[in-house]
Amino acid sequence: MSVNVRKAKLDDAAAIKQIAENSWHDTYKNIIPLDVQNQFLNKFYNLETLQNRIGATPFAVIETEGEVIGFANFVELAKGKSELSAFYLNPILKQKGFGTRLLDEGMSLFHLPLPMYVNVEKGNDEAYRFYLRKGFVVEEEFDDDFYGYTLATIRLHLTHHVESDEE
Repeated sequence: MSVNVRKAKLDDAAAIKQIAENSWHDTYKNIIPLDVQNQFLNKFYNLETLQNRIGATPFAVIETEGEVIGFANFVELAKGKSELSAFYLNPILKQKGFGTRLLDEGMSLFHLPLPMYVNVEKGNDEAYRFYLRKGFVVEEEFDDDFYGYTLATIRLHLTHHVESDEE
């Protein structure tokens, strides 16, 4: 099976939108109410907004046999810092090494500075454990008003890249 991580193209937007919707509904089903999820997805994962993000920010996709199966959207922050603002895989393909490959190659593809930050919602234990295995450490915990719904959020940061074969 051929696996490739590359910079996202504008015509990847429809596949990214589908992955975001499937992943959000799977990941956050017991964390964020469905109507709140849909408000967010409609605003930030519509095709026009996605194409703007793909054109303006470091955006990587991972594909197998030419089909996009996941994506990572990075943001370069001021003063040599970066943030992983979105990181999602097709839910049926988790725990197969694709996330590790997407994170590692995505960071290299865009030469992103460290530290890199990421926010994880409490209750998203799979993602939390993934980031800890990759070398991220907890920086702070806070409550976030997310479309009128309060989320308990954990902010982590990575100061050095950890090479690992696990996902």
